[in-house]
Amino acid sequence: MSDINEEIKIRPDDFKKILVVDDVTYVLKTLVRTLNNEGYFTISATTGREALEKYEKYYPDLITVDQRLPDMTGAQLVKSIRQLKNGENARIIFISAIDDKETIKSILHLGVAEYLLKPFERVKLLDAVKKVFEENPK
Repeated sequence: MSDINEEIKIRPDDFKKILVVDDVTYVLKTLVRTLNNEGYFTISATTGREALEKYEKYYPDLITVDQRLPDMTGAQLVKSIRQLKNGENARIIFISAIDDKETIKSILHLGVAEYLLKPFERVKLLDAVKKVFEENPK
């Protein structure tokens, strides 16, 4: 009989990796905590540049992006990700306080899977994540 610890080997690859990008600390921590509590492996970034570096290092299964970042807009970040290796297929959820219909329309044209308004509800976030993974399995 083998030891249970030998039978169950958990690696980071066993979890869906989500890159969370937001420059507001409490929003970032709330997103990370919510996703971690649901069993997702999270990686966080507070700038667009940091997000691009972490995208290329970890190739996350999903990215959440805020529109207002200190060094670029969320839209610019999405465009930059789309130009990277495997970036054209990156699954992205946009989370922003901007509710202007034209802005939302232009963001959706970048190929993001979902657009959530801040303040977001935990259930809506988790439903959006689940929907993205169900509709776009890798």
